[in-house]
Amino acid sequence: MLWESTLSTQDPIPAFQALVDAWKDAGNKVFVLRADNEIPDLRQFLSDNFQYLGKPCPLAEDVNQGGRNGQRSGELWFEVRYDPKHPDAYRHSANAQPLHTDGSYIPSFPNATLLSCVKNAGNGGETIFVDAEDLVNCLEQEDPTLLAEISEYAMPHSRSGDHRVAKIVEKEDGKTRVNWNYYCVDENVESKGRDIANKFFEYHQTSSALKAKTLAVKLGPGDMVAWKDRQVLHGRNSFEAQQESERFIWKCAIDIGNIDG
Repeated sequence: MLWESTLSTQDPIPAFQALVDAWKDAGNKVFVLRADNEIPDLRQFLSDNFQYLGKPCPLAEDVNQGGRNGQRSGELWFEVRYDPKHPDAYRHSANAQPLHTDGSYIPSFPNATLLSCVKNAGNGGETIFVDAEDLVNCLEQEDPTLLAEISEYAMPHSRSGDHRVAKIVEKEDGKTRVNWNYYCVDENVESKGRDIANKFFEYHQTSSALKAKTLAVKLGPGDMVAWKDRQVLHGRNSFEAQQESERFIWKCAIDIGNIDG
């Protein structure tokens, strides 16, 4: 599942081109670039090199814009930054973030999410991943009834004015794809859907088999990770932080491999 390489800050183009090539391999789903040096302005650095990586999409949300249904800012970059003023927002808290997909409620979401690290807390804060194929295998062993339910029921997700209805797990073009975010399940979902959502949330919070299949990626300053959003679930381990911005990551949605326009 994991592809990893070094990013030369003096000559980054080969690393980005290698990532795009590696993206074509169906076995690769999480892609890590480790920077060989400090990058003073990550956003500018990436803006200068998106032409070699893919097309970024302006889907950012900002907690300062208001409630969950109105946070779309129209900007490219999400700020994932520890800020104790927003303890109930995962992007700004130190809490563990449950497994999910970023595009669960966005029909036009591109093929990837990209995180680029400015600063990370000393303890914890790893981004975690579970391959959709491993999810299915674990469910086949531990709870085949739940697997059937999430494979058959089209779950509605909504947030920031977007709405998407899709099965939590489905096969498409021979690949297992997932679409899931417990906290974005539409509040008006019927009781059957709410019951399935609750059971699946409880499953991925407690499954020992799933935990054994979880990949943890710790980012350092300048490091980047991208993933195939509909082929893995991702989340975050909790971390220790005493000061604002002790963990600071820029995030964007991106169509990796779309480098022609």
